[in-house]
Amino acid sequence: MKGMSVDECVEAAHELIAKKGKCLLLFDVKNSRNASTELMKRVKFMMEDLNQRFDRYFPEHTLAAYKRKEKGFMIQLGDGSWAAINSEKIIPEIVNYQKAKYPDIELYWGVAENGYDPRVSLVK
Repeated sequence: MKGMSVDECVEAAHELIAKKGKCLLLFDVKNSRNASTELMKRVKFMMEDLNQRFDRYFPEHTLAAYKRKEKGFMIQLGDGSWAAINSEKIIPEIVNYQKAKYPDIELYWGVAENGYDPRVSLVK
């Protein structure tokens, strides 16, 4: 099965954040192989909204790209994205907000230690 449940994300993030102080929260848009331009515009708008609403939980980081600082969600690979988070407790809030405000955008969720973690394949 692609992606992780919210509880699995929280558990994995708890372990990673305890070790490193942050981890990557990943998402990939479901059934997006033939996604419309309109859907991709909505995804971009959703990311901007999430970035603004949850900014304090998204630290600047170099977890995904060596020497390139990132902050918040950005389109990374097609329709997948990641953001570093500094608290596993925010995951359910982010997911619930996304589902309530953007019910037309179905996502797979996951977490990873960094951009080299095999779990990043979720966004590919």
